[in-house]
Amino acid sequence: MTLKNYGFIVLGLVLSLWLNPSGISAAPLEEDDSRLAAWWISGPVTAYHDERDETGRLRLSESVDDGDNISTGAKGEALLRLPGKAYVYLAPHTKIHISRLRSGDKGLQVRLNLITGDLWCQLDQVPKNMTFEASMRSLICRCHGTLFEAIRQKNAVRINAFDGPVVTVSHGQVKIAKTGEVTQYIQDKFRYKHRLKSSDSGRLEQWKTHLTDILAKRPVRKTSNL
Repeated sequence: MTLKNYGFIVLGLVLSLWLNPSGISAAPLEEDDSRLAAWWISGPVTAYHDERDETGRLRLSESVDDGDNISTGAKGEALLRLPGKAYVYLAPHTKIHISRLRSGDKGLQVRLNLITGDLWCQLDQVPKNMTFEASMRSLICRCHGTLFEAIRQKNAVRINAFDGPVVTVSHGQVKIAKTGEVTQYIQDKFRYKHRLKSSDSGRLEQWKTHLTDILAKRPVRKTSNL
C-alpha cells in the first residue's frame, strides 16, 4: 500500500467518526409500541389525560398513556390498540385507569385498573418481553395466554380465561384460571372457580364476531403495526 492510499483511508475514517461519533451506523427509529391508541369508537367515550389534566371526548387514533382514564357511556364502546401486541375492548358503562404503561429493563409493562364494567383483552400472542395485567382494588390478574375477560360490578369480580391461563393474586393468595375456567372474587376474597358454561361460550362467539366486524372498519389514520 502506498503512502498516498494510506492517507486516503485515514481521512475516510476521520470523516466517518466525525459524522457518526459512536462509530456505529444509526438504526432507523422504531414506531413507539408502548402507547395505546383508539382504534374504534362507538357512542360517547371520554378520556382524562393526566399529563394535560383535562377530560375530553376520545377520538379515533388518539393516544392514551400512563395515568389516563377512559370511560364509556351507556351506549359507548371503544377498542384500543397496543401496536403489534394487544387489543383492549371497553363495553358500555366501563371505566378504566391506566396505572402502568411503560418500557423498562423487563420489557413493556401494562396494567389496566378496571374501576367498573366489562373489559376484554386479546393479545396477538402469548406475552414475551411484556407483562400484561388487569387490576381491581387488591386483585391483580396477569395474562399468560391471549384472551381473557374481566367483569367488575361493585365488590364482585369475575375473570373468564378464554385462551390461556390467567394468574390472579390478592393478599398473598394465588389462583390460576386455566383455559375455559372462571375465577370469582367477591368482597376482597376468592369465592370459587369453575368451568365456563354454555352461555359463556355464546359470549365468546359474540366477541369474536364483534371484533371481526370492528377490525373491518379501519381508523382514519393507520400505522404499519396496527
